[in-house]
Amino acid sequence: MTLSQSQTETNHAAGKGILASLSEDLANAVQRAGRWVVAVHGRRRFPASGLAWRADQVVTAAHVLERDTDLSITTPGGAQHAARLVGRDASSDLAVLSVPTAALEPADRAEPGQLRAGHLTLAIGRPGTPEPIASFGAVSSVGGAWRTSQGGLLDAYIRADVALLPGLSGGALVDAGGGLLGMLSAYLAGGDPVAIPAATIDSIVERILTGGTLRRAYLGVSTQPVELQELLRRGLGIEQTAALMLLGLEPGAPAERGGLLLGDILLSIGGRVVEDGEALQMALGPAAIGTPTPIRIIRGGQVHELTIVPAPRPS
Repeated sequence: MTLSQSQTETNHAAGKGILASLSEDLANAVQRAGRWVVAVHGRRRFPASGLAWRADQVVTAAHVLERDTDLSITTPGGAQHAARLVGRDASSDLAVLSVPTAALEPADRAEPGQLRAGHLTLAIGRPGTPEPIASFGAVSSVGGAWRTSQGGLLDAYIRADVALLPGLSGGALVDAGGGLLGMLSAYLAGGDPVAIPAATIDSIVERILTGGTLRRAYLGVSTQPVELQELLRRGLGIEQTAALMLLGLEPGAPAERGGLLLGDILLSIGGRVVEDGEALQMALGPAAIGTPTPIRIIRGGQVHELTIVPAPRPS
């Protein structure tokens, strides 16, 4: 055997050892996370997945619950327990279930702030199977504030190129060690796998526990982005290049009650510049409900300041 042949075989063996070690680590990660991933029975077809959030509480994807009653979960040990829907928020695809008889093991969290694009990750669920199911991939992006396709505002999100196998919605996205990164949803981004980070879930859960749903503010307007011409900007002493023209007002809604008129051009709300519809929605978070909020508009070629009180968005 030549020296080069010997070195090649050594490198090949080392590579096989690395792959075998990685494979074993990933299998262990699935086993670790499987202790707190449950099956959720809330639809006619096969079950979905959920995460043990507290000893008596499960979070899951809101869209997998086709009914509000006659709910149950199956624990990793195979025991079935009746569950009660505490509340849900469709815009962030999150629902909270109370399971007082289960004595669940809450999810182990991954170390916060360590996740980057390229890190290996696993999608884990338990759609009625005796053992958890899993798919493997890498984190493709970690983002900040994001407006979901359902109109919800998340303060962060995770995208990963994992396969969302049937029943994985409501399940776990975990790191290579089996620590929870977030809850998986096939609903928020039109079928693409997205995970709601654990810290974001905490804030949504607390709001649901307080009110049964995640309240969002609204004005009752329809708008269209418009460009502000340079001559107009110079004359009014403003710098922003775009704003929102009001094309519709709902009768009796906060915008009409606050004195807004069709054709007004909305510049800012609560000190936040609004150049498009997404910026307006981001300004209308839960804290804005019932709070007198200053707005700036252009009307008749002049800047005016009004005060408006956003109301809860009708369900």
